Amino acid sequence: MHPLSNSSALAESNPLEQPPSQSQAFSPFLLLNQLPFGVFLKDKEGRYLFLNDWFCRLKKASLDEFIGKTAEEFAAGKWQAGTSDTPEKLRELHFFSEAARHHRLVMETGRSTVMEECYLRDDGEPQYFHVVRGPLIGRDGNIIGLQGILVDITERKQAEAQLAGERDMLGALMKSSTDAIYFKDRESRFRRCSMGLFSRCSGSISRGANLKSVDDVVGKSDFDLFGEEHARSAFEDEQEIIRTGQPVVGKIEREGWLDGHVTWALTSKMPLYDDHGQIIGTFGVSKDITAFKEAEAKVEQLHRQLLQASRQAGMAEVATSVLHNVGNVLNSVNVSATLLLDNAKRSNVSYLGKAVALLNDHLADAGQFLANDPKGRQLPGYLSRVAEELAKEQQRTMTELESLRENVEHIKEIVAMQQNYANVSGVVETVNVTELVEDALRMNTGALARHEITLVRDFAPVPPLTVEKHKVLQVLVNVIRNAKYACDESAHKDKQIKLRIFQREQWVCVAVADNGVGIAPENMTRIFNHGFTTRKDGHGFGLHSGALAAAELGGKLTAQSDGPGQGATFTLELPLRPAQGGD
Repeated sequence: MHPLSNSSALAESNPLEQPPSQSQAFSPFLLLNQLPFGVFLKDKEGRYLFLNDWFCRLKKASLDEFIGKTAEEFAAGKWQAGTSDTPEKLRELHFFSEAARHHRLVMETGRSTVMEECYLRDDGEPQYFHVVRGPLIGRDGNIIGLQGILVDITERKQAEAQLAGERDMLGALMKSSTDAIYFKDRESRFRRCSMGLFSRCSGSISRGANLKSVDDVVGKSDFDLFGEEHARSAFEDEQEIIRTGQPVVGKIEREGWLDGHVTWALTSKMPLYDDHGQIIGTFGVSKDITAFKEAEAKVEQLHRQLLQASRQAGMAEVATSVLHNVGNVLNSVNVSATLLLDNAKRSNVSYLGKAVALLNDHLADAGQFLANDPKGRQLPGYLSRVAEELAKEQQRTMTELESLRENVEHIKEIVAMQQNYANVSGVVETVNVTELVEDALRMNTGALARHEITLVRDFAPVPPLTVEKHKVLQVLVNVIRNAKYACDESAHKDKQIKLRIFQREQWVCVAVADNGVGIAPENMTRIFNHGFTTRKDGHGFGLHSGALAAAELGGKLTAQSDGPGQGATFTLELPLRPAQGGD
């Protein structure tokens, strides 16, 4: 049966001339059957008169099953249409109702319609088509039916969806990151920036910058946001990157803003390439480390204040003790600072650059690349992992900054405690020995915890003592610190310091025993000499000053050890009655 045999009226006025016979070697219908997209003809009532082979293969049915049937009749048979959306949306976009509506529209207006349609394939996956419907004009100039084409655009739509997903992930990163992420052109003008940069800028800008949204930053340069010194330095760095292609990684920058205040940032910048491998600008990430720098400045200020107080009070031993204790905490500060710098140097921001470069390399064929190329198909997951890693980096940075803050507070507590004791220098008062020992332990808490040393307390009840408590504390702090070093230098995994308080006749004793490196017999007679030490970086002042202070209190400081590797015990003995004389 010929495709047009069911509509003689249409056949008589068809612009394609009379329908060809099956034996004809060539005809327009033969040409239509070879096209790589769907072609269909309908009469005025919407019945199918012709469908080319591509259309029939799509429908998975023979030509005879369609000719002379309307779209509604078609729907009741072989082809089930639909979308993956809600039932309400499914009814709105149902192919056959849409097809009927467009048919009526073309018949009534004589104008063509263009739309995109989505159906579900047999495997449940959506299939997208670009559909054009137009009037079929007879020889007399009247509309005698409808003609249309159906082009499969599924791959294009999938590529567009993947590209939109990539943009959404990048957009989420730019929106949610508290770091300043930015892309610049060859003149160092901002092409795009994160909400983190906008938030920093909008709270710091003066002189009419008037930033109301992220878009307001686009087109501006650092000279519009920062003071001349920082803006000039950043500009020169970026121009050097553009000239050489060499990135800047982990640079600490002092940022002077237009309103006069100063912040600090840890910055990495990379070259930005186009799809031809040419550098078209830069991109980078700047992490605000102002809190870290302020903590560093506070520690330095505390250090200067301690030295000044020591000189003014003429108490060199107190100052040295304080510096030792603060130094223990400063080790933790240094560890946190090192971790922050290491994290910055190992930042995953470079992987973001690789992804951007890969996208730039395929701007011309982004859809094909994301849909078919093995690297392109992996790109969404890759960017997602980069976003996750950057979020983890941010969390690690916040954790270390919090640790810095806590260590600075600990330093302040140590200084306040030392000042409390220094203020009563020369004053004799009655004190609780257990409380003095606990104060000495608190001053060494950070170092003991960092070196994973276990404390064992064996405190017997003893009478209170009438002494100069700052001198007792000085001895205890130095002895505990010395025990900590001895444990740390040993090979023991279970490092331990045992503290005992007990009474022996007319003496109250505090013993500090460690399981550290011990003392060689030949050193026992020199252990309290000024300047003597067995540690590489020791100064030999702590035990000497402790022995002097114990003598001034009317007591003594003694040492006992069974030899190298056997640990040592230092015992402070103080008289129950106040010492006579002494200063």
